Parts: sequence; structure tokens; C-alpha cells
Amino acid sequence: MRVLYDTTTVPPLDRYEYYRAGAACELAPVEVDGRAPGRLSARMSVGRVGDFDLEELTWAADAAIVTRRTERLIRVGSQESYRLVVAVAGEVQLEQVDSRVRIRPGDIGLYHLSRPWRARHPAEQSRIQVVMLTFPRAMLPVEERALGPLLGTLMPRRLPGRNLIAQLLVGRASSGEHADCADALSDGVRGLIRDWLGLPGGMTPHTRRALHRARIRDVIHTRLHDPGLDPYGIARAAAISPRYLHELYKDTGSTPMRLVKRMRLQECRRRLADPAFGSLAIREIAAACGYRRPDQFARDFRQEFGVAPTQVRDDLSGWRC
Repeated sequence: MRVLYDTTTVPPLDRYEYYRAGAACELAPVEVDGRAPGRLSARMSVGRVGDFDLEELTWAADAAIVTRRTERLIRVGSQESYRLVVAVAGEVQLEQVDSRVRIRPGDIGLYHLSRPWRARHPAEQSRIQVVMLTFPRAMLPVEERALGPLLGTLMPRRLPGRNLIAQLLVGRASSGEHADCADALSDGVRGLIRDWLGLPGGMTPHTRRALHRARIRDVIHTRLHDPGLDPYGIARAAAISPRYLHELYKDTGSTPMRLVKRMRLQECRRRLADPAFGSLAIREIAAACGYRRPDQFARDFRQEFGVAPTQVRDDLSGWRC
């Protein structure tokens, strides 16, 4: 994820205009209305997962502000897209077509980027956080007229797989770990919306397993530093049982702990080859990725990549010269 805008990087008196300029550069640009708040914090991070655009917005202000997606702004864009909005914290009021809803933590709303909308960020002390997933119209093989009644409404919480999609999107935004997720996410979103419409070909057991494995990668990625990470901790964080955790990998030729080891080694190699970590000793990088013993790390690294960690670091030193 990269930061599109962050009001904390500018002086307080400049933050409102800075935010308005940033909102005009979002994937789906919006106009900002309302008086300048005395206190404002707004941050937008963006990333890409296959054909999906992933955005995370955090917001806090002491005055209500309204953002509008207008016909003029819509004409600027060329591709028709839909967007899922997942509320993580706080509450946002969104309007599209003839629907007006309050999105609260855990809710998921569906919106069309080629239709006007209005969002109201209320004045409150608590932080608002939403994660947004945008995807092209062509990715969803459902007649547009069938989707009409769903636009601007909240997805029923009873839908199988709904909470899993929400957890995965929030985890991806916070961790920045986007690998091995696009196909599962694509199948999951299509299946979820088809289930919502009562159509066949919805969320399948295969897709749910793939989504669970993607979620587990997020859990591991955020806990690589913990040398005590074990299957029980992974299962607890992923909200599944240890038995189901092992079942998810039964036919993959791997196990949860082999995945932990591989991800630790991949992250160590990435840091060893990154100039930003050049001042850290190899043992410090290994420890930061959950290795207690430098000798064990060196053996595992050579077995995985066929070279010693020192060689990767030496290659970085040579590149600097």
C-alpha cells in the first residue's frame, strides 16, 4: 500500500485544502463541502490486488464534512466499476440512487462509481476507518439491472463468506500483503454477490478455503516477528479451529508451520536485499522475522535459496559501489 495523502504531513492550517486536493485525486474523485474543521486528520492508502483497487481511508474531524461524487466527475472517468465499502471503525452516512444508509463497523455496502453518491463524515472525536474494494464491471457477469436494487444498500450479514471477505480486505489493507490473493478474492466477490441475488454459482467451498488461506497469510505476515507463533495462535487470530487450519493445507503439500518458515525466509531475503535495511546486522533482520537462533536461520536460508545470507548482503554492498 502507498499513501495517496496524509494530512499529518502538513501544518494544521493547511490540512483542509490539502485534503480537498487529495480527495480530487482519488480513484473515484470527489468534491469536498463543509466549513474547514479546527481539527482534521485524513489519510488515504492505495494498493492493487490483481484487477482490484484496494483503498483504506482513516478520518477524524471536529466538524461534519460532505463528499460528493458528481456527474461532472463521473464524466472524467472511462471505465464502469463497482465498489464494496467495508466499515472498520466509526460511522459514515452514504447515499446513492434512492438509498441512504449508515455504514457501521462490520457493514459492507455496494456502490456504482458511474452513478452519483454523497457521503457524510460526521463531526465526532472517534476515528472513522473504511476499506474500499473497487473492481471493473466486466468482472461481474451479472445483468446490471439485477444489481440495481442492491446499489447503495448493505449486504446481509447472514450471507456465507461475507465476514471472511470483510476480514480479508481489512487484513490486506493493514498488512500490505497482497500475494496469492487475487484469484480467491475475485471468485469470492462474484460468489458473494450471486448469493446476495439468489443466483446459482455463488460462494463455493473451494473458494472459501482459498479465502481462508489468504487470510491466514495475512495473520502470519503481521506476526512474523513472534518466535512463538504456532498453529494455535494462527487459528485463534484467523477465527478458525486448529483442526480446520490443518485441514486447509491437507491437499496443498504444505503445513501452516512450513508456510510460516517460508514467509519468514522470504521476508528476510527481501530485507537483506533492500538498501533501507543495510545498516542492520543479518542477525537483527533474522530476529525481527522471528528467528531466535542465527545458526538455524543460516541453515534454513541456504536450504531454501541455495545461497548464504551473507552472499545476499554482499551482493547488496557490491550494488551500492
